[in-house]
Amino acid sequence: MTRIALCLLGALIAGAGAPAFAHHSFAIYDMQQNVEFNGVIETVKLRNPHMAMTLTITGADGAEKTIDFVEGAPANMLARLGLRPELIKPGQEITAIGAPRTDNPDAWFLKAIILPDGTRFNALQSPNQTR
Repeated sequence: MTRIALCLLGALIAGAGAPAFAHHSFAIYDMQQNVEFNGVIETVKLRNPHMAMTLTITGADGAEKTIDFVEGAPANMLARLGLRPELIKPGQEITAIGAPRTDNPDAWFLKAIILPDGTRFNALQSPNQTR
């Protein structure tokens, strides 16, 4: 009975990790694109498992549009890079670089944030690399 219980426990543990691997795929985004947006932060959520942000931009025709960064790096990774919540707040003007979702052109992956002073935070960068 103990052997069967251990086998079931092992199978349960192995199966529990599978959704985590599937969740962290970037296949739904066109990561080859680096589209730059200059705008004002409307909302920002620096929390795990991924940060999210909306940015209001003004087009060449003067019309405002909201860019929805539905996913970015985990908040703890960004904190290790030095991006603290007090550095990006609603109402602040920034530059954001994103990759569009392949199935929804209105949803973006946030690849980088550039603050007004030029400080750049790359969402997919290792904490050991320089900004």
